Amino acid sequence: MSTTDRVRPVSPSENGTAVTMRQRRSTLGRQGSMIGGGFPERRRSSILVGQRSMDLQMEQTGNVGPRFVLFIIRMYRRWGRFVAKHDWKAMLLCLITSLIGFIVVMLTPQQNDIQGYAPPNARARIEYSRFQDFFSRDGPGISVYIFLIAKDDGSMLREAYMNETLKVLDMATDDVKLYYKNERGDFNQSFSKFCRSFCKANQPFRAFQSGFIFQNGLVKNGQKLSSRINLDYPIARVLQRPFSLQQTFFGINFFNESTTAGIDPSDQRQFNLTAALLNAAQSSAAENGTTDGGGILDEVMLDEGTANGRAGDGGGNLTSDATKLALASRGADDQPNWQQHVTNMREVKMVMLRFDAEHQPNWTVAMVKQYELAMRDRFQREYKSDRIALYVLSKSVIEDEMIRAGLSIIPYMSIGFAVMVICSVFCVYMRALYMHQHSAPKIFLAIAACVLPFMSSATALGFMFMFGFRFSSILCLIPILVLSIGVDSSYLMIHEWQAVIQHCRRQPSRTNNQVDYRISQVLSEIGPAVLISTLTNIFADGCGWYTSSPELGALCLGNMVSMLVAFIYQMTFYAGLMSLVGRYEIATERRERRELQESIRRAVETGGAGMELGKSSVKHGLTRQHSKFHEHTKHYISETIQTYVSIVANKFVAMLIVVLYFVYLGMSIWGVTQMEVKLSIQQLFTSDSPLLKVDELRVGYQVPHFMSSTVLVFNPGNLSDPERLAKMNKFVAELEAINGSWGPIGTKYFVRDFIAYELRDEDDLESELAALDAGVESTTSAAGGGDDTAMALTTQTPNGPYREEDLRAFLRWPESEEWKAYIRLDNDTGRLERFFFTTGYHGDQLKIWTERGHMLNQWRAIVDKYAKSENFNASVYYDDSIFLDLIDNMPIDTLQSVIGTLLCMGFVCFLFLNSMFTVAMASGCVLSICCGILGILSWLKTDLDPITMAAMTISIGFSVDIPAHVSYHYYQAAAQGVDQPQAKLVNCLSSVAFPALQAALSTSLCVSSLLLVHLHMATVFVRTMVLCVVLCNLHGLVFLPAFLILFDSVVQHMRKRVAQRRAAGATTDANAGGGAVNKRWPTPIPEANSSQESSLRTNTNAGAAPPMSPPAQNRNGAAGQYRNGRTKAPAEQSRVTDRPMLDRFNSVDETDGGGTEMVASKPSMKSIVKVPATEVVPENEEEQKVDDNKSAAVDNSKN
Repeated sequence: MSTTDRVRPVSPSENGTAVTMRQRRSTLGRQGSMIGGGFPERRRSSILVGQRSMDLQMEQTGNVGPRFVLFIIRMYRRWGRFVAKHDWKAMLLCLITSLIGFIVVMLTPQQNDIQGYAPPNARARIEYSRFQDFFSRDGPGISVYIFLIAKDDGSMLREAYMNETLKVLDMATDDVKLYYKNERGDFNQSFSKFCRSFCKANQPFRAFQSGFIFQNGLVKNGQKLSSRINLDYPIARVLQRPFSLQQTFFGINFFNESTTAGIDPSDQRQFNLTAALLNAAQSSAAENGTTDGGGILDEVMLDEGTANGRAGDGGGNLTSDATKLALASRGADDQPNWQQHVTNMREVKMVMLRFDAEHQPNWTVAMVKQYELAMRDRFQREYKSDRIALYVLSKSVIEDEMIRAGLSIIPYMSIGFAVMVICSVFCVYMRALYMHQHSAPKIFLAIAACVLPFMSSATALGFMFMFGFRFSSILCLIPILVLSIGVDSSYLMIHEWQAVIQHCRRQPSRTNNQVDYRISQVLSEIGPAVLISTLTNIFADGCGWYTSSPELGALCLGNMVSMLVAFIYQMTFYAGLMSLVGRYEIATERRERRELQESIRRAVETGGAGMELGKSSVKHGLTRQHSKFHEHTKHYISETIQTYVSIVANKFVAMLIVVLYFVYLGMSIWGVTQMEVKLSIQQLFTSDSPLLKVDELRVGYQVPHFMSSTVLVFNPGNLSDPERLAKMNKFVAELEAINGSWGPIGTKYFVRDFIAYELRDEDDLESELAALDAGVESTTSAAGGGDDTAMALTTQTPNGPYREEDLRAFLRWPESEEWKAYIRLDNDTGRLERFFFTTGYHGDQLKIWTERGHMLNQWRAIVDKYAKSENFNASVYYDDSIFLDLIDNMPIDTLQSVIGTLLCMGFVCFLFLNSMFTVAMASGCVLSICCGILGILSWLKTDLDPITMAAMTISIGFSVDIPAHVSYHYYQAAAQGVDQPQAKLVNCLSSVAFPALQAALSTSLCVSSLLLVHLHMATVFVRTMVLCVVLCNLHGLVFLPAFLILFDSVVQHMRKRVAQRRAAGATTDANAGGGAVNKRWPTPIPEANSSQESSLRTNTNAGAAPPMSPPAQNRNGAAGQYRNGRTKAPAEQSRVTDRPMLDRFNSVDETDGGGTEMVASKPSMKSIVKVPATEVVPENEEEQKVDDNKSAAVDNSKN
């Protein structure tokens, strides 16, 4: 006797009530089983693939399913029983492990590497490594940049602003200390003390500021400008010592209007300084007071005198009286702009100071970071000024801002967690009310579903850090990602847990009142679906880890490990918690059952059985009567599905949807082609980070005026060889010949100064300088510009000897002191070991990333040419090359990631679902979703960068779920003999729609909390994941159903055409051979059963069934045969479960929700259509066979 036969005895009144209810429910079932006017009500299948799916497949087709899936189900059942027996131990172990991981995470300092955003094979990573080797072989050096701008957005070429800039320079040089310890004690040193090579990097500003103040004093006093001071951009001269202003002043506008007409401002001879002085002196206002120049200009002041200035030959005579008269003629309210007298620059928007120092043996990484952050704190946070704004840039500052950006995500995780908890509790409790299972422990299950992702993230990250992985700030995104993705599996477990409880309450037995039985049923049913989802996420993250840059690869790896740990915790911690809740619910059920039995006993004794039973049953929620909420909700759900299916199944609507889909696809592809590839430093920080302003200043002022490249030569060879020296000079000249180059003026190449040094006679050096000074005076006076001879010494490579043995003496010469930073000599031989030179470029087009990338490629092409052919072993370095390399690498990396993920998705789907139809549909949808994500992001002005690629890769992992579910259920409906596309669509949507919408809502709400962070990476992840969720639901619930409807229509039409052709051929053959005329069998009208149990008994017990004709057996697969013709043994045991087929709870229809009525499998549309029983002559043998089947069915129903 089966479990369904061992039902407790009931009183006569109760039995009468039950019979009445059964009859009424049977009638309602027959009426409500036709959804949309003809859709048969079906037995509930699995969410994707599970125990019920295998059982239904075996019963209806005789196919037991893939062995791998059967093995997985069997393992899950055993694991469920094991966890239920050791629930407390499993939970305690998970809690301890996650606690250890959390402690490790809290104790691990964050470390960021800006180079980590470049692909592993990017050339920029190699170039950066060689750059580091050149300067700091033993560790990192110090590199700090201070950007100064006027707060009123005016020019920095104002006396007060120049003086304050000099004050900042002195403070940075002498006040900020580097602290370190050694065996001799504690020490602190300022930059002026520990600097060795780059100490003179800011000397151009000092010289310019001194000359600027001195010349302004002369103009104020009506005196002639000093002819030994030339402050023109780009090469200024003080005492005939040239220095470049190109790496100090940026955002420059010139007085000479001819420069705007295409004349290069680098040509100093285009500007007549004295003529400009005369014109300006007649229209400018005089300033009261003077400022002493001092320092480097003391000698100039003595030579020039203080009474009356001499007139310049080229500019006419300007006496003191005339100057005073001109100055007096200016209006008092005129804007003072006398700085035009001393330089060709009308305004300078930004001044940059740089502080570079090579690594020293007693330095550590922490010491270097402390010093660079101290510079940031001193000038960006503590320094107060009414005139200038200061911004500090260094590697340590960048890393600190990246850490701050990562930590800014953490507070908003609480918002995402709160939203997720509210959504989870609401959905779980409402469904519990719907199924009459509401209890307090259900709330704990809902909350634990949201806590579990944080436990898994802490465990995964903690153990990663224990094994040496770096704690990058971007890893702070992982908990919220795991929460938004991984919580869906917990929802499935709760959903199935409620279904199991419903069955067990309907058919109570000693077996299903055990918690281990219920847990095993839950895991065996949803385990494969959860495993599929986990594997797709793991494979997607694995592809992202393999194809992404190291920084984003760490994010994908962390997410992958976290998803794996979340799966383990769901099968242990969450299953254990569910076991504890189950024990409580089983105890409650037993207590309520005892109370019910006691109520029945008292009712019988008192004679009021019917009334007392009804009250008690209502009290304990064990009656078969549904609540009004349940009945109304079920009606609305059915109506909604009916309306939606009717709309989508309309061929006109389906064709319209397909047209809209191709419009969407075309717009997406167009957006992908227009998507820019870019990653700037500003995308790594929060919106309030001062580094965003620094990046704006660099791109707006620095890059267009002077974009510098550094060329490192590791094997210069013997430059004393004229031939090799000529090749080196040609190498430099080719770089200077690139379009947009400043030419020799913008190049820092020590060979030119060294050969000029070699040409000098040390004995007559002072006399040569005096003669040169005299020549400069006359040249300057005559031309009104710079000195060609002197300029040639630094901007052209003179012909002369190159004696390598003189290099040490050259570096000791005061004028050559700056070249110490550019040259490395062998300590033993004194020969040149390696050196570097810089070249400068300008142009407004360099603000565009692609133009800078094109410029970088030109540099590399020339460097590669001479590095290989001439064996110079050269390498080029540019600060932004790490980002520019993404322009070429990102499209390829993205394509590789998508293809790799797509292949993995297809493999997982085929492994579990064993359906090429499902694999093809799901893979096509995933590819379309990827295209849509990138295309829509492009329309939203989101660039393609490593962050976008990582977000899309992670999103792909869960984009396959809904299309795979819809395709699989549609395929299964066809395999089970459902012919109507509408019925197949109902089969899909009733299983997939609600979980898909629930997951979409929860995921979108969870990740949307990141929008509060105002961080680029957070915005990109929100956009990408929300787009993925929306597109996934559109494809699974709109696009794919429309395609399937049209596809089925086309297939049916083709089959009809083929059948007609075959029929026509068979008729021709019959007429030719004089074939006999057959009769068409009438179509039967089967009797609708009121109970699924009776239907199962009829189909299972072959011996008790009336005899059937062979055609009927072949058609229906009943009375001892499957649909494929294989004989079915009586009371055959399931190949999946160890229970009799009549005792499987998964064969019970749950659409009634809470009652004990078992609904029979309803006939298909074709079998319930009334056809007149007329005799028709069949046209071929196939129709004859179908008619035989129908006739046998009629005979069977009559019997």
